[in-house]
Amino acid sequence: MAAPSRHRRRWLGWLPAIILSVAIVGVGVAASLLVGAGLGQPAPKPTQGQVTDLNWSSFSEEGLAYIESSRQIRIDLSRPPVEAAPLGLASDGVLELFPVDTGDTVLNYEVIVNGAGEGPGGVKVTASEVRVVTAAGELTHVLLTSAYGSGFRVVLQDLLDDAKTYGWDTSGVPEIYTRVEDATRAGTPYEFSFGPSSRLGFDATATARCETSAYCTVEYDLAPSIR
Repeated sequence: MAAPSRHRRRWLGWLPAIILSVAIVGVGVAASLLVGAGLGQPAPKPTQGQVTDLNWSSFSEEGLAYIESSRQIRIDLSRPPVEAAPLGLASDGVLELFPVDTGDTVLNYEVIVNGAGEGPGGVKVTASEVRVVTAAGELTHVLLTSAYGSGFRVVLQDLLDDAKTYGWDTSGVPEIYTRVEDATRAGTPYEFSFGPSSRLGFDATATARCETSAYCTVEYDLAPSIR
């Protein structure tokens, strides 16, 4: 049986390089198309009606469209009571915003809440879910489900690290460990909280809700302080 010619072997040697080059070109074209469509670009500046007169988020139809495109929410709780109508909110109700799953990634929300209090005077939370609660014509609660769930010990340490910023009392940590041990033995879910504290200029509470597997998610309850 005759051996393959050197010419044929040399041509086959170039084949992987040709395939790689085609793949690189394909990736470059796809990236160019996505960038051209706006992916990775800064959100455009809001137009009139998409934000309030003071540049805080509006939850009107136009405002919600801007929030959807920018994935950013800015709320001012520094001057209570916070009236619902100027923010485009119903007098009584709950406005819910959920993450968008593109199939490749999940788009969360960057939420900035201002209280003009001590320290940084506010917080920024990356949230997977946002609920804005109103009652009797006023905003009463901003509920944020953190996008970053984790195991019990990691979540507890993260909240302890944030305690100074929020002004939370952490003296109850030994009791938390006792409660978690009891729940683990019983095979039941459990939860624990820090707060409320008004150090940032609004009332802030964080509640970790944990499954029997010890995986926990955190919800922040931020509310205008009563003054």
